[in-house]
Amino acid sequence: MANFGPIDTSVLYGQANHRSKDVLGDPDTTLTVRRGDISFFRVMQLVPCHIRVLQVLQNMGFLGILQYGHIEIDTHLITALVERWRPETHTFHFSVGEATVMLQDISIIWALPIEGNLITGVDIKWTTQQWQNYCHQWLGFRPNENAFNHSKIKLSALLDWLLNNTCDDDSPFDDVLQEARVCVMCIIGGILCPDVTSNTVSLLYLWHMKIIDEERPSNWGTTVLAYLYRELCMASQRGKTNIGGAMQLVQIWAWSREDWAVFHRDYIVKWNDVQTMLVVRPEIVNG
Repeated sequence: MANFGPIDTSVLYGQANHRSKDVLGDPDTTLTVRRGDISFFRVMQLVPCHIRVLQVLQNMGFLGILQYGHIEIDTHLITALVERWRPETHTFHFSVGEATVMLQDISIIWALPIEGNLITGVDIKWTTQQWQNYCHQWLGFRPNENAFNHSKIKLSALLDWLLNNTCDDDSPFDDVLQEARVCVMCIIGGILCPDVTSNTVSLLYLWHMKIIDEERPSNWGTTVLAYLYRELCMASQRGKTNIGGAMQLVQIWAWSREDWAVFHRDYIVKWNDVQTMLVVRPEIVNG
């Protein structure tokens, strides 16, 4: 019987609980990708951001994600990659070696800042009224009480506000900043760090958007990478059925290595006696 685990378990010691153990036994181990960005990009098509808002998003480092637009996720590709992810090394283990998503990839693909102030903090226990006041100050509106779940806010409340409130040439600069923050909150909750519900986002992220410094933006790239690694590690365990994190980034990263098969051809031929492995990269179309 084929063995999908490591030969030497001195480093890869977690095989007993790794999802690759179920490759032969379970007929369907395809992961469901958690995401909450479909409605956001639909709103962006209906009411595109004003150029002034786009400039603020660029200063914050999120314009690249917005420009990529909606991307269909190949869940089978993601599942295949997760089956090769090892929490012990935080790398994908392929037949020709190891590879992983790095800060450099996040910076190149999405242009997210990978330097600056780290995104840290602790949960805050406020009343709903306090969170409403907080949103009014930094997002520009007071959501209804049913829009909150402790320190989280529903993405639908943010999208409803974006749909009915857009900045123009004459809008005060504070309004421009507030709309940009709402967009970033939707991007974080829908693409970068979706929670288990895929429809709420923590307001604690908003703390790091109070001051928007073009010269020294917050280090969102490190946060996204840490969250991605955490989700990959959790999804690589047996019995897991879904995964969050920046799967759009992982998919772009995987298919952007168009010279991968050529670069490793000698190794592929050497270690595959039966057939030669070929990699065909599909076209990536911006949504």
